[in-house]
Amino acid sequence: MFLGALTLLPIVFIATAKADGDNDKIPSEPVTLLLNFQVTGQFSSMTSDGAPIYTVGGPGYAPPLIHKDGRVSDLIVPGRKVADLANAQITFTGQPTDPILRFTCLPGTCTLSFPDGSLLQSNAGVALEGRAINMWGPVIKSPSYDPANGIMPIRILGCGGLKEVAGKGQWAGMVGSICFNGTLNFNQVNPMNLTGSSKCTITLHTPAHPQMIP
Repeated sequence: MFLGALTLLPIVFIATAKADGDNDKIPSEPVTLLLNFQVTGQFSSMTSDGAPIYTVGGPGYAPPLIHKDGRVSDLIVPGRKVADLANAQITFTGQPTDPILRFTCLPGTCTLSFPDGSLLQSNAGVALEGRAINMWGPVIKSPSYDPANGIMPIRILGCGGLKEVAGKGQWAGMVGSICFNGTLNFNQVNPMNLTGSSKCTITLHTPAHPQMIP
């Protein structure tokens, strides 16, 4: 019995050490984050050439579950809030009925703030741009789909550059990208209002030559 316990002890110790090591292991760069942003916005101004600008913001949450088939849970857990998007200036080009409606985050206006002080700001030399795909039609199984009140969730997709500008927190001085894939809920009754949600992948690394990042 005693010998059997001695035999099992190294196995238990190795298994425990491996588990602890996995939990503490710092991921190699580029580091990847997956956040679910819930945003609201409203029309705020026009560009010099007459394009509408919406001011958009909202919280970003770490997903509580990724299913074994790769699906990401839509469940929002308040305690898993990771970041905030505030005062992002989004401008649209084209007509609202175009098959593909393009939009851009004006440089330096899309800023993600983290509790540790890190600030990830849009552009870094690569514009944050997206497209709303009208030709795919509304997402009729979205919980936001409400045709009786004119709410039409339209698929969006896009990417752009990010850089950390505060020099604080675990992402201090890093540069990278954000890609989003979700919906914007266009309000046909009140076009001044805009809501949406998007799963966003953020990928960051330490630049070899920080002075070269715009």
